[in-house]
Amino acid sequence: MQTTDVRDARFYVVDERNPGQTIEPLGFDEAFRKANDLIDNGGSVRVMYTDEASQIQLTRFAEAGIRAGLAPQG
Repeated sequence: MQTTDVRDARFYVVDERNPGQTIEPLGFDEAFRKANDLIDNGGSVRVMYTDEASQIQLTRFAEAGIRAGLAPQG
């Protein structure tokens, strides 16, 4: 049985005002800060996450009003 490690989770912060942007994988804390900074500056933000993300991490995004969805695999 393979277990997942929440530390392996990657988050991709998408600034929906900038469709041609380069999106890099980030850890939770960095992604959370970046998403909040973009929102504070009037951005429209969505965060994509990998399967390893924990429910607590996803809840923190939701509580902050940040939309999140599973990143496409492949």
